[in-house]
Order: sequence, then structure tokens, then C-alpha cells
Amino acid sequence: MQRAEQNRLLEFLKTGLEKGVTPLAKGVMRSPVADYTCPDLLADEQTVFFKQTPLLMGLSPDLPEPGSYWADNASGNPILMVRDQDGQFRAFSNICRHRGVQVVPNGKGKKNRFTCPFHAWSYSTSGDLIAVNREPSFGCIDKSQYGLNELPSAEKYGMLWVRPTGSESIDVDACLGGLAEDMDTWNFSNIVYGASQTLSADINWKLAIDTFGENYHFDVLHKDTLASSIHGNLQTHDIFDQNYRMVFATTNFKEVQDTVSQDEWIFRRMTLSVYFIYPNTILLMDSFGVDVLRMFPDNDQPGKSRTEQNYYVLPEVLPYVEENPEMFEHRFRDFNNVVYEEDYVMAASSQVGAASGAQTHITFGRNELALHHYHNAHRRGLGRPILELEAV
Repeated sequence: MQRAEQNRLLEFLKTGLEKGVTPLAKGVMRSPVADYTCPDLLADEQTVFFKQTPLLMGLSPDLPEPGSYWADNASGNPILMVRDQDGQFRAFSNICRHRGVQVVPNGKGKKNRFTCPFHAWSYSTSGDLIAVNREPSFGCIDKSQYGLNELPSAEKYGMLWVRPTGSESIDVDACLGGLAEDMDTWNFSNIVYGASQTLSADINWKLAIDTFGENYHFDVLHKDTLASSIHGNLQTHDIFDQNYRMVFATTNFKEVQDTVSQDEWIFRRMTLSVYFIYPNTILLMDSFGVDVLRMFPDNDQPGKSRTEQNYYVLPEVLPYVEENPEMFEHRFRDFNNVVYEEDYVMAASSQVGAASGAQTHITFGRNELALHHYHNAHRRGLGRPILELEAV
């Protein structure tokens, strides 16, 4: 984001810390617990959100050079993303045109061609079928008609987008809904991919997203962990169409504020920026790097989900990484101590409560504005009635 916008947000957080205030909605909002438990709703979500909607898959550093590839089926659709020999980002259905086998195992790497493990049909990084094993025996075919099925894809602002099904092109600026300037300023193309992990949990995929929707709980649930580094119950509030941005103040905020003039305030040292990118991604920006967290249903089970996490570091952090090769292991350990061992444990308890039938609704408070937005963004996406505020 531009410096003027950073200063506006820092000034807002400064006032919030001084006066103990945070943005508030005009009322609370009640959400049906069935949104976390209904199999029919999940089926609609899987079709609309994870097949038809453009998905932010990752960042440009995931494919750093020609021949780089990334095979991923987290959405339920086998997708092969490549940087072809011309350096262009492309995406294909990771399905062999012969017998429908997944051509490339899930993961990242570099290759000049992809060979199916079943019968050794081979494809180029442009998706073209370039070799049929024992072709005279199989039967001569027109190879130009048997390339991998290409999916709509786009790379802009250092972000990699794919539409898992269909042929409609992707308008990244439309997907970002006004966040283009923010994303461009973060300079994702120049950061460095670090490591990945998958977190499986007994929670609905939207509950996983809810975890990153408020810091009202920090001083309670995270009193011995995250509360030492981020102020609780204080966040900014900005909506960008279906997306959302909130910024938290780190506990060294006042120290930095008192040490240097306002013109020298260092935004990343004083804040944690949290973005919700519709429909299923959370971006976290701190002083060391960027987390991309993609939440998915676990097959057709409303009460189970997977969080796919990629972590990237700023170029200036690389010397530290080289001197401390265990950095990524420690980074995920600390992250999991908070998110997996605290947040997701509470979310799993909420999931049990939702399934129990003990109550029909849960309540989002006036200070939980992001949760209001998340749930109504998903409702709009499915053409469902939005949740209305209830005055208190």
C-alpha cells in the first residue's frame, strides 16, 4: 500500500491505543450454525467457490524460473501450474489425456517435460503432447488434439490465479476489488519462497477462515503466546468488494512511535496486516515475510478442512536464513503453537457445538467486523440472503 495509506492506518492505530477504541458495527450479527454443518451447503460451496471462482493459488516465487512447476489438488481439482520455456505462467488440468491419470505428483520442482507414470505419455511445459510411448503399437493419433487441457490463469502483482474449471478468462483487478495498489506495493515478485505445510483439522473451512477474523480473543486465548507481540481488540476495517483488509498493532508500536519521527515510522515493524482474498485465502504480512493460507473443505465432510500454508521471506531476510537453516521449522512450530494448538482447538470445539443442535445460531460482536464481512461475502457468492445487523 502507498505511504499515505500506511500513515492513515498507523495514525488510526495510534489513536486506538491511546483511547482504547476500535471500529464497531452498529449491531451484532447472528449466523446459523448450519452454515458449518450442512452437507448440501458444502456441495454448493465446492461447486461455486472451488470450481467456478478464480482462486489465488500462490505467489510468483512459487515458480521462480522457466521449467518450474507446481502440482496441486487442494481444491479437489488436479491442477498443474508451470512457468513455460518463455517464462509465462500457465495452468492445466493435471490429467493425462490417455486414461485420466494424474500426470505429475503433487509438489514443486523443475522439469522440461512431464511424463505420465501409467503409460509414459509425455507433455511439454506448454501442455503439448510430445510423445506417445510405442506409438505404432498404440495407434497413430493427432498429438495436437491431445494436449493437457489448459485452464484460465493469470499472473499479476506477483500473484498466481487459476480458475479450476471452465474457460472464462481471469480479470485480476476485478478479483482484487480495489486492492490492486496494495498488492502491487507489497512487491510479491521479489520475495522468496521458503516452505509449506498442511494443517488438517476437524473444523469447517469457514471456521478456519474465521480464525483470522478478529483479535478480540488475543488477550484471552493467546495470553501466553500471541498477546505478547500484538495488541488485542484493536484493528482497522476496510472492505474491498468481496475482499477485506485489517491491520493490527504490534506491542512495539509505541516504542517505534516514540523512537523516530512519524515520517520515519516503519509500517511492517509496527503492524501485522491481514487480508481476506475471496473466497478462501488469508494473507499475513509481517516484518519478515508473507504467509499465504488457503482454506479448503476436506472432501465432502462439512466438519473437516485443510489449510495449505506457504511462507515466503523478504530478500533482506535471506542471509539470516542461510545462517539459520532451521528457521522455517521454527517458524512453523511457533505458528502452529498459536493457530493449530489454540485457534483450531477452539474452532473444533465450536464445530462440536454446531453439530450438537444445542443452539441454532452463533453471534458475531460489533467488534468482529471482519466476520460480518466474510460470511456475507460467501452468502453473496452463493446468492443467499445476507445476514442483517441486530441493534443492541
